[in-house]
Amino acid sequence: MNLFKPLLDLLFPPSCVFCAGRLGEGMTALLICRSCLAEIPAPESCCSKCAQPLEPSQDSCRKCSGLVFAFSGACTVQVYSGLVKTAIHNYKYNGRKGMASTLGGLMAQQVKLSGWPEIEAIVPVPLHHSRLLERGYDQALLLAQVVAAELRLPLKKALLRKSATPSQTKLFARERWENVSQAFELSAGQALPARLLLVDDLLTTGATAHFAAQTLLAGGAKEVYLAVVGR
Repeated sequence: MNLFKPLLDLLFPPSCVFCAGRLGEGMTALLICRSCLAEIPAPESCCSKCAQPLEPSQDSCRKCSGLVFAFSGACTVQVYSGLVKTAIHNYKYNGRKGMASTLGGLMAQQVKLSGWPEIEAIVPVPLHHSRLLERGYDQALLLAQVVAAELRLPLKKALLRKSATPSQTKLFARERWENVSQAFELSAGQALPARLLLVDDLLTTGATAHFAAQTLLAGGAKEVYLAVVGR
């Protein structure tokens, strides 16, 4: 126990990881203010296939129309824009790895609300070892560790990244699918349970999650679901 934490909190009050605003009473556990927490969409208001938040008037999702994914469903913390985009960028590229506890905790809450069948294990989307050396930490693995702890489920490092593919951020949609089509393989000696939760920081075209899930299904899993921070 940190005996100096109350004093440090008094001198340097913790702030919301998204907007940097002051936290209200009882909001320090996840470091998110009430205003930002209220902006997190309920899973039932999102596309059950790709997690894209839908307008009340929408009867279908334009983001994933015509696409077939290997994962059975997805949930997200928030749309990848504005404050959330900045928060994820800080987490992923500016060394703010401590944000994993907040982001992973919010992901776990969304999974609990998703109404999915019972998940049996958590699998992070892996970084290639060369990218890990550059960044110093695997952002999806840190999130997966938090989600696994919150859901009281085992974490399995069941996937390996075979090659250091170019960053998806600079590629067009078709190029993203081609870029990661052969990116993953199963870790040696993996015995996979039937129903897995794949964890990553972002879902954009869905290519990375699709091929990661496809690899898990080929390895014996029956269903793979997906949780991300931003969609």
